[in-house]
Amino acid sequence: MSQLSSQFAIINKIKSIVSRTGNLFRSEKNVGITEAIARKIQKSAYDAMTAEEKDSYTPPYISIAEQLQSKNDQIFRGAVFYLHNIAINEPKNAKEIKEILEKTLSANKLTPQQMDYVKNKIANIKNFERKRKALLAEDQKGKD
Repeated sequence: MSQLSSQFAIINKIKSIVSRTGNLFRSEKNVGITEAIARKIQKSAYDAMTAEEKDSYTPPYISIAEQLQSKNDQIFRGAVFYLHNIAINEPKNAKEIKEILEKTLSANKLTPQQMDYVKNKIANIKNFERKRKALLAEDQKGKD
């Protein structure tokens, strides 16, 4: 019986050691993120999302337009292609992009193939503008 009680004494001693060391790791210092910190993070994220845009804004097509200076034909054609697509899909930028492409034509450092490519893209932009205006006019007639 004494042997059995000594075994239980050892087990009880181990239990008490484990429970004491376990409490050290579960102290309030190591809880992780508190509710106050979580609220502060959420507030700063919301403020960042709803913040007004900066005063200066550079449209993305400007960086693409810089590639029109490239001597590599693939880069040049890719820039023209993307500018064309932006002009068609974003009517507010079409006029400016068309002006950029026309200035590129007047630079006189293009090959004849490049000039034809740019002229075709400008003509395509103008056609889309005409179609868009016609559709808007029809839509206005339908509403009246």
